[in-house]
Amino acid sequence: MLLPTVQFDDQAQCFKATKDEQTDTLIASMDRPLSLTFQLTRNCNFRCVYCSEPPGIRTRTKAEVLDMIDKLRGMRRIIFSGGEPMAYKYFWEALEHAQGKFDLIVLSTNASFITRDAAARLRDLVDYVDVTVDGPRRQHDAIRGHYDKVISGLRRLAEEEIPLSVICVYMKQNRKVINYIAHTGDIFGAKKVKILTTIPKGYSKNLFDDFTTGQELDELYDYLQQEKERNGWAPRITIADWMRIGEGHAILVEPNGRAVASPVWQAPECIVPFADLYEQSAGTLWQSFPYKQNHLNKYLERTMMVVE
Repeated sequence: MLLPTVQFDDQAQCFKATKDEQTDTLIASMDRPLSLTFQLTRNCNFRCVYCSEPPGIRTRTKAEVLDMIDKLRGMRRIIFSGGEPMAYKYFWEALEHAQGKFDLIVLSTNASFITRDAAARLRDLVDYVDVTVDGPRRQHDAIRGHYDKVISGLRRLAEEEIPLSVICVYMKQNRKVINYIAHTGDIFGAKKVKILTTIPKGYSKNLFDDFTTGQELDELYDYLQQEKERNGWAPRITIADWMRIGEGHAILVEPNGRAVASPVWQAPECIVPFADLYEQSAGTLWQSFPYKQNHLNKYLERTMMVVE
């Protein structure tokens, strides 16, 4: 088992290691990533203003996609995303193929395809689901659109008692209603509310003047801590300050198999391509990955801002 002393806390929805386990020591025993995001497709039925993963990359054949999933066997967590992963023609086949190969199978979705039947099917195929909500109806629709579909999908996940996280991207359009995100997570029984900021990639290039770090996020942390105590919200709240987390922590496998590290500020498109899962093994991918320490520290929440 990869990193047997590292445990996933289902309630906190994060990996945990004891404080005396040094990151470098853990890395020395790793032969593949702890977690990565596998993009099944870059097609999507939404057009979010900040989308960092817009259409334009083709997906390999179904057999090739399943083969790449096989190569990652033994990794602790795989996150299926897109684009919109449920828009992928062979979504259910990919999800079923991943069973038994990973400790955790996660779906990152806009929730618009989650019918009652789909939610019932997901219950036995995923460990939790990430859904993005960017504010009340008016603010959300200005940023992402399809508010009703998102809330309907969240409701169906909650009815099936599928663990979930609610995500939002912190921007000037929704800064004044950010506590609505935490409240939405609380209503639908989310384990965690994840607050991200924009990166200069894809459509977000046009929004990078909205990039936030440092004092503003410190103030947001203090505000949400007070609001959580005042309102009694149950979900943990995490805030991703990319400057604290460091470059390249996330490994994304694009639909064609290319593996990229993200975000890397000075690099074109804010990514560094470093491997090709279609042509190489998971071990080669990990050996080639240049941001191992940032990767592990982030997913152990050692560099995250956490409101308990």
